[in-house]
Amino acid sequence: NRNYIIMLVSRRTKEIILSVMLLALPVIFLFANVKNPHELNRFDRLILKISTPVQATAYHIYRFTNRLWVNYIYLVNLKKENNRLRLENAALKANSAILEIWAQRGKEIERLLGFKEASTSEMVAAKVISKSLSPYYRVVKLRIDKGRGKIKPNDPVVIPEGVVGKVHRVYWNYADILLAVDPRVKIPVVVKRTGSEALLVGLGDKKHYTAQLTYMKREDEVRVGDIVVTSGLGGLQGTRYPPDLPVGRVTKVFKKKFGKFQNMILEATVDFSSLDKVLVVVTPPPPSETHIPSLEDEKKLPRTGLRPY
Repeated sequence: NRNYIIMLVSRRTKEIILSVMLLALPVIFLFANVKNPHELNRFDRLILKISTPVQATAYHIYRFTNRLWVNYIYLVNLKKENNRLRLENAALKANSAILEIWAQRGKEIERLLGFKEASTSEMVAAKVISKSLSPYYRVVKLRIDKGRGKIKPNDPVVIPEGVVGKVHRVYWNYADILLAVDPRVKIPVVVKRTGSEALLVGLGDKKHYTAQLTYMKREDEVRVGDIVVTSGLGGLQGTRYPPDLPVGRVTKVFKKKFGKFQNMILEATVDFSSLDKVLVVVTPPPPSETHIPSLEDEKKLPRTGLRPY
């Protein structure tokens, strides 16, 4: 035990002496450095000689550590700033996209209202709330947010770009729309370039928005690319479209060497897949000077030329 106590005291004494020396060295270095160079003795010069490399090493370590810390803090702050700017940029892009959508919708509404005001027909604006698709992802039927009391079956449905179709069924607060390319839709039309009359009948193609022109005289000139527009005449279905609305563009002409009529295939002008708002014609425009055939008129017509439906 005695030896252990002596060893413990000796170790403790060494630690105290070492601590005192470590604490005294900076003081000695400081006094040696602040003395007037002319008053330095040999001991002071020895201290300066020893302290110079120590101070230089300590300074370089401090400088390196300081730079490392500053760079680390800078990188951390830079990362935070980049994240903040990235979030702000994403928010600005989202806001810009929203504003662009609203601007586009505003232009669409303005275009619809301008078309509605310029027309002699009474129209009701409606929003497309659903679209029925074919197995080939083609729109075959639309549903709008207007119902009974505002519209009725067979009312024409249009947009400034052309004919959409007609009202099929009307419910309490919505209605189903048949497209112009549906076989149940028949529209009196004329070829814009020549004025040749025909009857447009939808083909009901599940892959393409196409229709055919029927009852067009074989001698009438029709070319691929001709634009077909509404004639403004009504028919037995009770649907009368405003005149001069684009319906489609001729893509094929079938002219036989015999017979009274020729047939044509056309593609619809309106892109039915992108429709968002439409106009329902609740009161058609005043009839033109052209006589609109009735059932009695149909019986009196010869069996040649354009027939009413």
